[in-house]
Parts: sequence; structure tokens; C-alpha cells
Amino acid sequence: MISFELKTPKPGATADELEVFVDRNGLESLLAQLKFLADGKTEHVHLMAESWGGSHLTDEPRSRENIPIRHVKVVLR
Repeated sequence: MISFELKTPKPGATADELEVFVDRNGLESLLAQLKFLADGKTEHVHLMAESWGGSHLTDEPRSRENIPIRHVKVVLR
């Protein structure tokens, strides 16, 4: 399980905090994707929820107050 979530801001504030939740399998999957980048096999990787056609991210937020992000693109620059 990997979940990227925007933390719900206080009234009048902007959503500028990202929380990342992982379990052991999710951590290993995330590390494998980052290693793929580090090894130069690609310039970017996509992490997507099942509802977006992927399998890396969960559709359900881990915190009720958060907004789940269903597509994360990691770009090596």
C-alpha cells in the first residue's frame, strides 16, 4: 500500500502539505520504482491508483481528513 495524500488545510489556508503512507510492500515497491530511475532505465515513473489504471497507489486515503492523490509522476532531472 502506498498512499500520497494532501493534508486538508485549515479554513483560509492552502493545501500545501503532502503525507505519504506506506506499508512494507508499498515501501519495497516505491524503492523499486526509484531504483529504476536511479539505474537510468527511464527518466520518469508513474504511480497510479487502480481507478486510474494503475496498481501502485491506493484509492482510499489513510486519513479521513486527507485528499488522496491518484497519480504521481516522479521525474529524474
